[in-house]
Amino acid sequence: MTGELPLDDEAIEYIYQLYHKNLPPLVTEATLATATTASAQSDPPTSKSYRRAPTLPLGDVEETPFVSQLRQRASYSDPADRRPITDTELATLLTAAYGDISGDGEGHRRPVASAGACYPLELYPIVLDSPDIDPGLYHFDIEDDALDRLQQADYTDWVQDNWSWITEEDRVAAVIAITAIPARSAERYGEMGYLFACIEAGAVVQNLQLVAMELGIGSRPHNGLNYSSIREELGLRSNEYLLSTVVFAGKGPDVES
Repeated sequence: MTGELPLDDEAIEYIYQLYHKNLPPLVTEATLATATTASAQSDPPTSKSYRRAPTLPLGDVEETPFVSQLRQRASYSDPADRRPITDTELATLLTAAYGDISGDGEGHRRPVASAGACYPLELYPIVLDSPDIDPGLYHFDIEDDALDRLQQADYTDWVQDNWSWITEEDRVAAVIAITAIPARSAERYGEMGYLFACIEAGAVVQNLQLVAMELGIGSRPHNGLNYSSIREELGLRSNEYLLSTVVFAGKGPDVES
């Protein structure tokens, strides 16, 4: 998984796609069958329950500003009015999600845990509406704390075409695509490098949503994607995988604390 690979010339199935396709079924067909009884039609459980195990009630939650922020984390609801995103807001989102926060200019510490500090992820902002940044496709250059402009274009229609459930009523201002280059971790962890990259991406998604909430920006993790089209537009090589995206639109939802 090392070395520079050429851009793909034809549609192929990537390792991570085959990995998921060949996983054994998680549930049986009977489990997914339509409920027929009143009890079965009730709301399904959201967590595991050990009915015969003794229970120990937890203490009171210590309320802090950060805990309050976690309580307010929510995804925006459809449809959402467009809210332009400024360069300062985008810089804050990117840096707080995955930027270099070492502060001394010499380290490479990020705001998420990374197995072996390999940092296999890359972030690609797609700006649709900003008073400070031209619409287009960018790459977050963490080392230089800058944006690499890959394409300058209006991506509004393209996002609607390639993100499921996003329509012209969803006034998206920006999207951040999260990709992984597992080879950075694989040299130390082998095939587990892909799993660790997925876990790391989840932490980045959480950071993006918490910071967006703090900034008053609506956000939503979005994985209903046309992966092939987005891979092609980002110009990803065979060793770089698209993992997830976070869409920013409208104002953060009002959530009771």
